[in-house]
Amino acid sequence: MPIVQISRIQHRRGKATDLPQLAAGELGWSVDTQRLYIGNGTVSDGAPAIGNTEIVTSGSSAFTTALTYVYKGYLGDSTPIVTGATGDVTRTLQTSLDDYVSVKAFGAVGDGSTADVVAIQRAIEELYSDTDQADARSHRILFFPAGTYNIATAIKIPPYAHLRGEGPDKTILYQSGGNTPVAITEDNNGNTFGSITTTAPTQIQIEGITFKNGEAKGGVSIDNATQVTFRNCKFLGTYSAGGADAPNSKGVTVQSTNALRCSNIIFDQCQFTKFARLVDLDYDVTNVNFHNCDFATAYYGALIGENTDGTTAGLTIGPRNIHFNNNSWSTIGQQAIKVMNASGSVYPRNVNSNGNWYALDIANNFEGIGSIREVPILQFDADECSSTLDFFERTDLRRTDNSSELNMAPEVQGIARYSNKIKQITLADNTSTATSTTLEYPAGSGNLGKSIVLNYKIERGTTVRVGQFTIGVSTNGINYNDDYTESNGDAGVTLTAVIGREDSTSTDKTVIVKYATSSASANATMDVEVTSIV
Repeated sequence: MPIVQISRIQHRRGKATDLPQLAAGELGWSVDTQRLYIGNGTVSDGAPAIGNTEIVTSGSSAFTTALTYVYKGYLGDSTPIVTGATGDVTRTLQTSLDDYVSVKAFGAVGDGSTADVVAIQRAIEELYSDTDQADARSHRILFFPAGTYNIATAIKIPPYAHLRGEGPDKTILYQSGGNTPVAITEDNNGNTFGSITTTAPTQIQIEGITFKNGEAKGGVSIDNATQVTFRNCKFLGTYSAGGADAPNSKGVTVQSTNALRCSNIIFDQCQFTKFARLVDLDYDVTNVNFHNCDFATAYYGALIGENTDGTTAGLTIGPRNIHFNNNSWSTIGQQAIKVMNASGSVYPRNVNSNGNWYALDIANNFEGIGSIREVPILQFDADECSSTLDFFERTDLRRTDNSSELNMAPEVQGIARYSNKIKQITLADNTSTATSTTLEYPAGSGNLGKSIVLNYKIERGTTVRVGQFTIGVSTNGINYNDDYTESNGDAGVTLTAVIGREDSTSTDKTVIVKYATSSASANATMDVEVTSIV
C-alpha cells in the first residue's frame, strides 16, 4: 500500500493483500474489501501486541456478525445451545427486532403533552387493520413504553390487537378533551359501532395500560366484540366521592346489535376507579367475568340492565352470565352491584357475586355508617342471581346500641340466593330457657318474606347431630322446622326462631335463632352454613 498524506493526516490505501504493518495510529484503507485498519503500535509503547486492529465498518466481518442474531441460551458463549437441526439458526438483527414493536417506532412520544393519537392509531392500523395485513404474521405485540400518551379522541382497537404496556400508572392513555371514551373497538375495516355489520372485533388482548379520561366520559367501550381480555389494566375517571350519578361516566361498557352481540369478555387483576358507574352493562352480552379486580370510588359499582327493554336492537335480552369473583369494593355511594328489570319481562339473568369483599363504606350514600339512606349492597331484581361466600363489613341488622334505629338495608335484596361462609358458635350446657345465639338475619320488610336455611352440625361429647333448620318469614309471622339425624345418643339441643327488634313504622324484622340445652356437663359446638332466598 502506498503512503498517502493529506495535510498532517497520514494513511495507506490499496488492496487487502498488500496491507503492511501499520505504524502506531496509522490508518490503512482496503479499497477492494472496504475495510479500515489502524496500527497498534509497539509493545514497548504499551500495545498488547504488534499488529493492526480493524475498525468496524459496514464491510467488516465484525459488523456483519453484529447485524445477525443467534439465540445462545442463558449461559451465552460459555455453553451455547444449538438452535437448528444441524447447526445454529442465524437471523438478521432487523428480523429479530421486528418480532416486537413499540409505538415509538411510529412516532408516539408519551411525554404527556405531545398529541400521540395519530401515531398510535397508525401503529395499530398498520399491524392489525390494513387490508395488506391479512397475514397473521403481521400481528405483532404493540408495546407502549412507560409514559403518558396524550390523545384527544378515542383510540380504535381492531380485531387481533395485542397491546401491552408496562403496568397501571406507568403506561397511561390519557383522553384529554375529545368528549369520547378513551378507547373503543372497531372492525378490521375501521368501522365503529353503528357501522359494524358483518365482522365482529375479536381476539383482543390488552395488558398493563391505564385508560384515563380527563372528562366525565367513559374508559373503554367494547362494541360488537367477542373474545376480549383486559389483564392488569386500570380504568381511571374524574368522579369524586359524594358526587351525583353521571350516566356518561362509565369505566367499561358494551354495545351490541342483534346480529353481533358481545360475548366472552374477561377482566383480570384490573382496577376501576373514579367513574360514576364503574361497570355499566345494558346491551346484549353474555359471559363477562371480573376476577381479582378492585372497584373503588363511584356512585354505582356495577349497574346492569338499566335500559334493556326487549325491543330496541341490541337491547333485547340484556346482559347474561355476568360473574364477579374474588374482587374488592369500597367507597361506593349506592349499590355495589345493581341488577335491574326495566321491561318487566325481559331482563338480565345469572349475575353472580362470589368470594367478594364489600367494605363498610358501600351503599350508604356517602353519609357514613347508620345512614337512613342506606340501600342494599347487592340488589338483584332479575332471575338466577346469587351471592356466595361474599364478605360484608356492613351489618344488615338493627344496631343493638340504639333500639329505636330502623333496620339497616339488607346486604342482599331481590330475587337471589345468598349463601354465607361457615361459622362456629358455642351452645352453653344446661340452658333451660330459650337463649339467643349470634345467628341473626334480616327477615324482610312489609309484605316481603324470606326463606332461611341453616345447614348445621352439632357436636356434644361423643354425640353428633347433622341437620337442616328451616325458617320461613311472612306477614303471617314466623315458622320453622328442624330436621336432623343423630349418632351416639341425644345431643339434648333444641333450636327455635323468633322475630326480634321489629320496627312499628317500617315493619322491618330481624330473625333471631335461639337454643336450649339439657344438663350434660358439656357445652355443644355448632358449625353452621346459612343459605337464604331473599
